[in-house]
Amino acid sequence: MPVNNIFSGKHISIIGDSISTLKGYLPSYCKAFYMQNPYADCSGISRPEDTWWMQVISALGGDLCVNNSYSGSLVCGMDFPAGTHLLRCNELHCNAGSYWFSMHKGTMQRTLCTTQVLPEVILVYMGTNDWIFRSAIDGEPENKMNFRFAYNQMLHKIRSKYPESTVVCTTLFQENEAVPDALHPISAYNEVIRSLAVENGCLLSDPAAHDAFVETIDGIHPTYQGMHTLAELWLAGFAGHNPL
Repeated sequence: MPVNNIFSGKHISIIGDSISTLKGYLPSYCKAFYMQNPYADCSGISRPEDTWWMQVISALGGDLCVNNSYSGSLVCGMDFPAGTHLLRCNELHCNAGSYWFSMHKGTMQRTLCTTQVLPEVILVYMGTNDWIFRSAIDGEPENKMNFRFAYNQMLHKIRSKYPESTVVCTTLFQENEAVPDALHPISAYNEVIRSLAVENGCLLSDPAAHDAFVETIDGIHPTYQGMHTLAELWLAGFAGHNPL
């Protein structure tokens, strides 16, 4: 059921990693996990409506603009598909002649753009692979692209390209410490996300602040039920920080 809020009727884009992918709903250069990787076949996810992001967009009463999510991508790095790369953070809009996806009576429809469609809201959900691959969290020289530096660069580029858009940063859910490392706890990456959201004038959704079980196939990728839980956590985490 749509939430009556400031996002109603807005075009919403996503920049993310495998958790936010779905084959057929990404730019052609993006690699999907769901509906592309055989490992994900047991997840039960086959439609946009099964994903956390489409459930959130529907609850907010918005339309999907662009989902620029790439399976396996980190925020850190200089080369594609890093979140700091311009093909990721500057390609969150639809140009005339391309397609975007609108909701009509609860069903997603593929629509040809006759003019450029800019995102009015951008959901940023990245950092899980930085945690998995143990990217330096903070305190390293900038040329090592530590997580704080890289995430900050990503937000700067997004806000520079889309100055009128509302950017919402998302913390990483904690189903369990699937990749335990005392020097790289997922909570440390979440603290960076929270602080940089404030510093860059972004809104925040904080799923990690809620103690809830998210069902996954491997401790990282949500199942069909896990996506529903994650969507609920996202909405609760957003409402806990920002008035609707």
